[in-house]
Amino acid sequence: MAPRKRPETQKTPEVVVRPKSKRNRSPWELEPEAKKLCLKGPGPSRRFDSGCLWAGLASLRVPPPCSIVRALHQHKLGTAAWPSLQQIGAGGSITGLKFNPLNTNQFFTSSMEGTTRLQDFKGNTLRVFASSGTCNFWFCSLDVSVRSRVVVTGDNVGNVILLNMDGRELWNLRMHKKKVTHVALNPCCDWFLATASVDQTVKIWDLRQVRGKSSFLYSLLHRHPVNAAHFSPDGAQLLTTDQKSEIRVYSASQWDCPPSLIPHPHRHFQHLTPIKATWHPRYNLIVVGRYPDPNFKSCTSHELRTIDVFDGSSGKMMYQLYDPESSGIMSLNEFNPMGDTLASVMGYHILIWSQEEAGKHK
Repeated sequence: MAPRKRPETQKTPEVVVRPKSKRNRSPWELEPEAKKLCLKGPGPSRRFDSGCLWAGLASLRVPPPCSIVRALHQHKLGTAAWPSLQQIGAGGSITGLKFNPLNTNQFFTSSMEGTTRLQDFKGNTLRVFASSGTCNFWFCSLDVSVRSRVVVTGDNVGNVILLNMDGRELWNLRMHKKKVTHVALNPCCDWFLATASVDQTVKIWDLRQVRGKSSFLYSLLHRHPVNAAHFSPDGAQLLTTDQKSEIRVYSASQWDCPPSLIPHPHRHFQHLTPIKATWHPRYNLIVVGRYPDPNFKSCTSHELRTIDVFDGSSGKMMYQLYDPESSGIMSLNEFNPMGDTLASVMGYHILIWSQEEAGKHK
């Protein structure tokens, strides 16, 4: 059955724009600032009801050059030393990162140096879960389940490895024909695994029944390579992002039914961090960075590189965020657990959006 395609969403005139400063500021001055913008919804049900993470941070005097992440660290820990991590070096980018749910001073990483490992903030490698031993193979994605005590990681040739928290390999199978761009465990049923690949498929697996590459429950074919597959916080939906102009929302109870489609420009090229749509942690909202495409049907001249927020049920665009002083492509966007602060990755910069000064920008 063909996917249910929604009409291309015209850009809403409600664009929340951060006022530009009266004077031009250098990147070193801009980097430490929290980007404070309001996500203004159509009604009370859409408003955030939690406190802002950045309340009190505005009073900090952070000497440039200093990142906003360092500012938060100093705000939380006072004069404690900033954790120093050993750099991988050129070509050794981190492809996935998850904090250790059992110890927040530790984190799991997958990287292009060919390892998936557990590290701490002192730069120590606590355990290597997977290592290719060669620069020709590397790991592109990972996820962690506390309940099942497993780590899952995918590589650049289609293999997916499942390990327990002690580092023992449970299985290593080639699940896709090409690079595995994303792996995700269902937050409610963590034996439920979704894998996305540039082979234009997203596959659904039951970890209790994996016997080989053909033992998937469902294979969801896409028109283009797929960057990501995210389960919703309640585990009931799956959000996929391709490398062209399509966002899909699948129902976890009806994988064989046509998905809902949201046309959206986010095309991919080699030197751009892949754009990935994600969920809001508390509401049925989807957030994704826009990369205007002149070949996209609804494209307008001088279209802005906004962050777009869609209703997960209707596919209607609810909000757009834009900062005129940081007009790059926002490839990755992630809300904090309360959902009142959004972090956006743009090249070497991290932008922080919050509702702290909502009244000032209305």
